[in-house]
Formats: sequence, structure tokens, C-alpha cells
Amino acid sequence: MRKEIHNKQMELSMIRNERDRVKRRLEAAELKRQEASKSRNQLHKKLSKEQQDVVKLGKFSIMNKINEWTGKLDEQMEKEIAEVAEAELRYNEAEKNVLDLEAEVQTLRMEIKNPDFAYIDEDWADFLQEKETWIRRYDSEANALLHKIADERVMTQSIVREVTEAIEAGNKAIRALNRALDSLESAEGMSMWDTFLGGGLIVSALKYSEMDESEDHIHRVSRALRRFETELMDIQNISVESFAINTKDIFTFTDIFFDNIFSDFVVHSRITDTRDKLTDVLSDVRRVLNQLNRKKDEMNIALERLDIEERGVIER
Repeated sequence: MRKEIHNKQMELSMIRNERDRVKRRLEAAELKRQEASKSRNQLHKKLSKEQQDVVKLGKFSIMNKINEWTGKLDEQMEKEIAEVAEAELRYNEAEKNVLDLEAEVQTLRMEIKNPDFAYIDEDWADFLQEKETWIRRYDSEANALLHKIADERVMTQSIVREVTEAIEAGNKAIRALNRALDSLESAEGMSMWDTFLGGGLIVSALKYSEMDESEDHIHRVSRALRRFETELMDIQNISVESFAINTKDIFTFTDIFFDNIFSDFVVHSRITDTRDKLTDVLSDVRRVLNQLNRKKDEMNIALERLDIEERGVIER
């Protein structure tokens, strides 16, 4: 009977912990989705305004005619097109983030419908009453120790699971970072040829093709890092501050990368800057993964210690 109670407590506790974890993640993801949608809508308004400015320049007006005669119309049109390009890139990135978060929310909504979660609160309350009755009748020093060990094991196993999930997310982030760095290296090579060696029209086209590919890779990096940070927040009894990753510059990539897309020198410089910042983030993620692996080893050692303590209590 004693072991049956311990096993049931551990089983119910694991289900409750998992339910609470999914619930926390769903609430956080829903909040991020709302914020991302608001930001995307604002960027869409800005994009529409920039597009209207370009259209206005193409229409006949006395001022446009004067600008055409003085040679200023082409310069102004180039400036407006650059602003449209920047606004479109920012909007596209925001739209991707919204879609990612909507998919994440949908997945978590399915997880929270797990049949095991449906009556867990009622099952837990019933179990506590059953356990209290049994303890009042058969309480002993050994029984108290076994319950203490069971509680510690549930907590430790939960941490091991959460740390393992964080490690998996961190490894995915590293793979995304490496792919983005490879893509940026190719873009940097094309940009150097175009900027300093007079690459010509074909090289320019190749450079911007590589930049488009880099932008996609960096979006995947931001998504992977966001998932990594979410997993880190799930870990119990751990200070998240010790796992801080400097992602600010990466999440605002399009703000700095495409700010002046028609200046070859500026583009080359910012490709290099972005590559350096990604390299710094990669070092941060590796540092955090090392900490997580050490934490996982510590928790596994703690589980082995609890097993030894439990056997000692039962067999004595």
C-alpha cells in the first residue's frame, strides 16, 4: 500500500507539472502573438504610406515637373523606393513572426486538451484525501522519509525534462546560427566583389540574392532563439538571468541591414557587422548549453542519490 501511494503521487504530480508547464507556455505565446500582430499592423500601415508616396511621385504635378526639369525627380524617386523596400522587409519579417506564433499557439492549444489533464485537479484532490487518511492511520518516520524522497524525485525529474528540452532547443538554435553565418559569408564575398572590385550587374544581382537568403536564415535564427528562451523560462529552480543571451541586435536585423539598401559600401559594412553579432550570439548559446549540460549532470546524480536513499529506507 505504501509503495502504491508513492507511485500514484509521483504519477499525478508529473501530470500536474506538465499541465502547468503547457498552460504557462500557452499564456506567454498568446501574449507574444498579440504583441506581434499589433506590431505587424503598424508596419503594414507604414508600408502602405510609403507605397502611396511612390505612386504620388509618378503622377503629374507642377512640382514633379519642376523636379524632373532640375534632375531631382530621379533622386527623390530612388529615396522613396528605398524607403518602400525597407518598410516591406520589416513588414514581411513581422508577418513571418505572427505566423510562427499563431502556429505555436495552435500547437499548445492542442497540447492543453490532453485527456490526462481533463480531471487532474479532481484526481489530485481525491488523492490528497486518500493519502491523508492513510498517513493518519499508518504514519511513521520511514513513511515520512519516503514521501520526502518522492517529492524531491518528482521535482528533480521535472527539472531534468525541462533542461533536456532546453538543450534540444539550444542545439537547434546553434544549427540555425551556423546556417545563417554560412549564408552571410557568401553574401559578404559577393558584396566585397561588388563594392571594391566593380562586380557589375550580375554580381550585384547575386549579392542581393544572397542577402535575401541571409534574411530568411536570420528569421529562422530569431525563431529558434525565441524558442530557446521560452524553454529556459520553463526550467524550475534556476535563475534565468544566468542564461542571458544578447539577441537584441538579431531581432532588429532588418532595421540595420536594409536601412540603406542602395549603398554598396553601407550594405557590405552591415553584412560584416551582422555576421559579427551572430558570432557573438553563437558564443552565448554555446556558453548557456555548457551550463545546461552541467545542470543536467547534477540532476541525474541527484536522482541516483534519491534512489539509493529510497532503497535504504525500504530495506532497513
